[in-house]
Amino acid sequence: MTAVSASPATRAALPTSAPAASTPSTPLLNGQVIGIAYHAIAAVRDRLLAGSGLTFHQSVALNAVSDGLDRDGAVGYLTAKLKIGESAALVLLDEIADAGLVEGAGPSLTDRGESVERAFADAVAETAERLYGDLPEADREIAARALAHVTTRANAELDRL
Repeated sequence: MTAVSASPATRAALPTSAPAASTPSTPLLNGQVIGIAYHAIAAVRDRLLAGSGLTFHQSVALNAVSDGLDRDGAVGYLTAKLKIGESAALVLLDEIADAGLVEGAGPSLTDRGESVERAFADAVAETAERLYGDLPEADREIAARALAHVTTRANAELDRL
């Protein structure tokens, strides 16, 4: 085999050392990335809730009642989704009842509760469209699957602790 000599111009354009290993411009999914995204989204959510006077946990309780869950179902939903105890879930349901948003043993939404829940749901839907709407569907599916796996593992870890 004969060695091929590069011209002076070609030699000047060739790298003098091996290229540095490329690093991804986007970090891998990890707790810090998830936490930063969570806190950014939570800050938006809390500003949307500010006008209603509800806390996030109270809004989840209101949503559980809006979805038609009875008191026991709402307690189960709140303990599972918010990672709180049964007594804390009962307090949340009492708080939204005391605020005039739900009534009865069922419970069910009052007219005011329906109005607050609808306004918050509409604001969340509009905000979600701005946050996620132009992301490719495939990216959203991958992210959803990854976060579902992480959630399952975190729930198993909570059960272990």
